[in-house]
Amino acid sequence: MKLSRQLKMNLNKVAVITVGYILINIFIFFFNYTLINSPVSLGPSSLFNFKSYFLANILVGLIAGVLGGFILVSVNSQLFRRRSFKFAMLTTLTAYVLIFVLVNVVTTFTTALAEHGFSGVSFDALKTASRFILNPTLITTFILWGAITLLTLFLLQVNDKFGPGVLLKFLAGNYHQPKKEERIFMFMDMRSSTSIAEKIGNEKYFNLLNDLFSDITDTILNNDGEIYQYVGDEIVISWSMKKGIRKANCLNCFSQIQEKLVDLRPIYEKKYKVMPEFKAGLHYGPVMAGEVGVIKKDIIYSGDVLNTTARIQEQCNQYNVDILISKETFNLISDTGRYKLIPLGSIELRGKKRNIDLNTINII
Repeated sequence: MKLSRQLKMNLNKVAVITVGYILINIFIFFFNYTLINSPVSLGPSSLFNFKSYFLANILVGLIAGVLGGFILVSVNSQLFRRRSFKFAMLTTLTAYVLIFVLVNVVTTFTTALAEHGFSGVSFDALKTASRFILNPTLITTFILWGAITLLTLFLLQVNDKFGPGVLLKFLAGNYHQPKKEERIFMFMDMRSSTSIAEKIGNEKYFNLLNDLFSDITDTILNNDGEIYQYVGDEIVISWSMKKGIRKANCLNCFSQIQEKLVDLRPIYEKKYKVMPEFKAGLHYGPVMAGEVGVIKKDIIYSGDVLNTTARIQEQCNQYNVDILISKETFNLISDTGRYKLIPLGSIELRGKKRNIDLNTINII
């Protein structure tokens, strides 16, 4: 069974969280071990076994990472995808506190029950058992892992804000110095956006764009695309050359988005009384990629290919087609058997000195 790219990304996130939690637990173990063996401490108990406790901490980190990571990643990608950062953090904090309280109330009652039985459970017995909750070590652990949980969610949210993999590139400094790359770009623009905005109003139009971009995200990711920019009702998608031409990913991305919008037609017509459609332009070429900005940093691509792709996309209305692609780009793509290339001739694009051979495609 082939895993979707979204699922692969989520599994990678869970793996990173698991490794992180294991390392945190190992750090906590050695920190406590150092304190226990310090001159001001009485030293470890005779029952203390270094190897057993060390392995136990690794196991706890592994379980916490897999379960906690799976829950946080799943909730963040599904429940929190269309929610605010504030909502996500407050909901997670509330859930964490409630789970902690519930587990410890059950533990307290179970302890009292085990020691005294149903007939012997009294207020004093429960009071004695409840001292477990007020244990300073437990409270410290609660605060520490609460902070770690919120930090994990914060990093997941920041990763979504920058886009898959971009946060790691920032942290690693991959683009601190500009790099030359060859990339494929697709500029997708919503048809009749001005008339749609006038028809349904600004607020509904904004919600339409939000729903639309959310609905097509998985399709873009499943075809190895990277969302470079949202510009109003336009979305710019980018591929490295290897990923873009492999299995015709850049072409499949647009055709699958069209198919998905057809499936979603009843939902959009019921909610917004319109059916959004895209037109797209595809081209490839060299770009310079690097960090820009001082107060607000971003990784941007700069090069003639971006202007050319935008101009190609503008010609869709002129030729009354949904997609235009330069011939030189199509010739690089592998597995194009399901697509028929329809030449439209060589034209001079606005602002360009050389002509471009434009083509549209049909699905065979």
